[in-house]
Amino acid sequence: MTPIVLPRGFRRLPLAERRAALADALGCELPSALCGDAETSAVADLLVENAIGTFALPVGLATGFRVDGQDLVVPLATEEASVVAAASYGARLLSEGEGGAGIRTEADPPIATVQLFVEQPHNDAEHAVRAARDEIAALVDDAVASLVRRGGGFRSLTGQRVGDVLKVEIDLDVRDAMGANKVNTAGEAVRPLLERLTGGRTLMAIVTNASRRALVRASGQVPCSRLGRGGFSGAEVAQRIVRAAAIAAADHDRAVTHNKGVLNGIAALTQATGNDTRAVEAAAHGWAASGAGYAPLTSYGMSGGLLHGRLECPLPLGTVGGAVGAHPVSRFALRILGNPNSRRLAAVGAAVGLAQNLAALRALVTEGIQQGHMRLHAERLAFDAGARGAEVREIATALADTGRMDVATARQLLRTHRVAHPNRQQQASDDRD
Repeated sequence: MTPIVLPRGFRRLPLAERRAALADALGCELPSALCGDAETSAVADLLVENAIGTFALPVGLATGFRVDGQDLVVPLATEEASVVAAASYGARLLSEGEGGAGIRTEADPPIATVQLFVEQPHNDAEHAVRAARDEIAALVDDAVASLVRRGGGFRSLTGQRVGDVLKVEIDLDVRDAMGANKVNTAGEAVRPLLERLTGGRTLMAIVTNASRRALVRASGQVPCSRLGRGGFSGAEVAQRIVRAAAIAAADHDRAVTHNKGVLNGIAALTQATGNDTRAVEAAAHGWAASGAGYAPLTSYGMSGGLLHGRLECPLPLGTVGGAVGAHPVSRFALRILGNPNSRRLAAVGAAVGLAQNLAALRALVTEGIQQGHMRLHAERLAFDAGARGAEVREIATALADTGRMDVATARQLLRTHRVAHPNRQQQASDDRD
């Protein structure tokens, strides 16, 4: 393996020259999919250091959602084949629940928190900080004046000892922003005042991604009669879903995988809208671990012939700022959703997470998840073998019938198929062009 050598000052080169330097170092042309178009390239150059291009994810539309009585189509950006289908199916199951409202949601105000840690504070530091609440609030609001003009800004202040360090937490209403940059700005502005008040030295000031004060909840119900599958009655499936959720509540490792399924949908919506997937997933996992152990984000129960599902977790999503405002696809995704504010976007995210989880559990406790996964795997093998257009599904079906999931078999099936259907081979060639 020979490492590539980039020219000195690579980061100061214009994007086109960076690409040329990389191509020269590798001795090959860069993939056209990496280079994208002029607009996405410009956005990439704006958002990251040493940009050379973009890595596009598939964007699909999850259908069948009714959230608080409103019918929605939800854009999801993901590389995992089953996510859009599962979210759509779960949404349809939940669409008639709660008196026709579908999935019901509620979202707390969009509160973000900055933490400041002060070393060597004097003995009366906590009282001094609390006594200066109004002065701190004014300083915070001055630092985030644009938030204040939109109705946000300082909301609350707490201080407590963490060992020999004083932890000060300041809550801000960040309105429609995700809020990390705003609260970090506020924290930096407060540092000098805290040091004067406490006699200590600020070790750090940083947003907490725990986001515990920005919770969102989603709930829905499905008639058990609609859940029958794989030789199980609807009531049996509902009971098995409840039991599976109970196992996740009792077993740490199962809970981790359970929550990964919830986040399949939430992360896909987060990516489609240009939000921070790492922050969202960190908040969700932090919430899951905030009790006695690590718990599932969803819960299920049965009553009156209905399966009831509920989700609760923090969802720090924004609809302005950062990549949300800069990327054309994220702006378009928000338009598909009706240009929601941050609380509404979080509510939709919770609905997607619940629908995704319900569909996954239903498949898991009946025929298993591999049947659907293998169908999609067969389609990828068909594509890798050279199938295009309508050929993909036809070759995938034939491949599944053979029981041999490998690209060599797919190529043989494709050759046989094209001999039998020469006109379709021309159509496939046109599709590639």
